[in-house]
Amino acid sequence: MINSILFTDMQADYGNSLEQKFRKMLVKSGYFETIRPGELVAIKLHVGERGNLGYLNPNYSRIIVEEIRKRGAKPYLTDTNTLYSGGRHNGVDHSLTAAQHGFTLGTVGAPFIPADGVRGLDYTEVPVAGTHVKKAKLAGGILQADRIVFLTHFKGHMEAGFGGAIKNMAMGCASIAGKQEQHSSGKPKVQLSSCVGCRQCYNACPVGAITMKDHRAVIDYEICIGCGQCVAACNYEAMQAGFGEENDVFNQKVTEYAFAVHSYFGDKAFYINCAVNITPDCDCWPANDVPVVEDVGFFAGTNPFALDKATLDKVSKARAVHTSRHFPKLTGTHNLFQEVYPEVQSDSTFEYLFRHFDVDLEYQIRTIT
Repeated sequence: MINSILFTDMQADYGNSLEQKFRKMLVKSGYFETIRPGELVAIKLHVGERGNLGYLNPNYSRIIVEEIRKRGAKPYLTDTNTLYSGGRHNGVDHSLTAAQHGFTLGTVGAPFIPADGVRGLDYTEVPVAGTHVKKAKLAGGILQADRIVFLTHFKGHMEAGFGGAIKNMAMGCASIAGKQEQHSSGKPKVQLSSCVGCRQCYNACPVGAITMKDHRAVIDYEICIGCGQCVAACNYEAMQAGFGEENDVFNQKVTEYAFAVHSYFGDKAFYINCAVNITPDCDCWPANDVPVVEDVGFFAGTNPFALDKATLDKVSKARAVHTSRHFPKLTGTHNLFQEVYPEVQSDSTFEYLFRHFDVDLEYQIRTIT
């Protein structure tokens, strides 16, 4: 079966603004007509870490909220707490960060509710026939929804290669214990010849796993959780993500968690990828770099795996931003983020989906003007 992917670009005019085009895409999908009055509808998004201004504009979620409310249902915004310390590590801080970034009842029209509770302990194990994961630890506040809309900022990721709907489902729906399970294989490594002792990795490490010895970084692997924050913090490429077999295992675990979420919700889920402000790092990082390529547009569909494939294919053809620090690496291959993070085999995500779960990745784009 060929998956239908809706797409609308960034061209806008008087009477046909980006907001109107985004709403038109939602309506033409037909998904919102299936929502019943009284249903609790989760909108799974990312409110951005404190210090990061690259997250999605709250107005995208407001439009979704309005379309859900038209059907008499009850929408709420949600996300899970983070494994690392920061502005979203617990439900209290997470809610405050959401409010600071504009995701409030007053601006969006729906409350923000942390999906895994105050301390990230509210989760249910969902079976999945994975190679590494047999029971995915998914947040209760997501599983208890009658329906769910995944609103995803499509961008790069220092460990997964790219962050799209798959990442939003997998890491984004997992409890803290589930995040630890996915991260447990891949650990960063120090390339001592490149380390200048700037201590950026030391300051970024959320668990204190990095110390400085002879003005060089040293990682304590007994403490390290493999979150990749040190990799993003290093300006000298001295911190290398845990690649090879370990990184492959990480991507496979992410894929297994995503498949568990998709299997749980089935046709009650809808997926949106926003390929705007396409930064090289994820919104979890407390800063946002120059976008890698120009804005592309919005994608939507019911198959998140084909959706990510379609988004990545189109993003990879976009014009590179010459002020990006990654610009010298970019040559226009089939996978933009394979060039941004050359040692992260992000194509393996799709290969594993097809090989292990027999997922259909073929798609046809239907353009909404």
